[in-house]
Amino acid sequence: MEKIGNPCGVAGLMGNLYAESGLNPINLQNTYERKLGMTDEAYTKAVDSGKYKAGSFIHDAAGYGLAQWTYHARKEKLLDFARKRKASIGDLDMQLEFLWKELQGYKGVLKALCEAKSVRKASDAVLTQYERPRNQGEAVKIKRASFGQRYFDQFANQTDEESEEGDDMINSEAENAYDVPEDMVFVLDAKGNPVRMEVPDDEDDQA
Repeated sequence: MEKIGNPCGVAGLMGNLYAESGLNPINLQNTYERKLGMTDEAYTKAVDSGKYKAGSFIHDAAGYGLAQWTYHARKEKLLDFARKRKASIGDLDMQLEFLWKELQGYKGVLKALCEAKSVRKASDAVLTQYERPRNQGEAVKIKRASFGQRYFDQFANQTDEESEEGDDMINSEAENAYDVPEDMVFVLDAKGNPVRMEVPDDEDDQA
């Protein structure tokens, strides 16, 4: 929130991350759970321990983590980043740091996140320039922006103190996303009431 400095940008980014992974930092693309015969937890532990070799992680084309990093060069950088910090590949704080570092190379996306006057504009920039799934149609844009709008409605009008609490809530939600069944993901609406959100479907990502 502080780094982007724009509630529309933060919400647009979070809506896309929710669409990608449900804000679950150990999320393994669903189709690859079946293909590899591993759960989110098993895949993460295997990568961390080296049982699943670095080369396999880098080149298996499986979307992983908050942004569902898929392309081999990006997964290699993610793995190197985690190792340098002596962190699990599924560590939330590490992935957020890596995402921010990676965004420095996406000048157009970062500019949109910092300057967007609407959640939709920020969300579209993340979708089409950062995540770049095969399907970038209008329905997908509307769906992702709607996820972002819910975060905007929840957090945008808070005071600085409340915003810090809101950031903690976001981090807590991401940390605990994999502790509940995939079809039972909730966020809080503007009044603090739990609202069930549609669980993201697997998409053909190029992230």
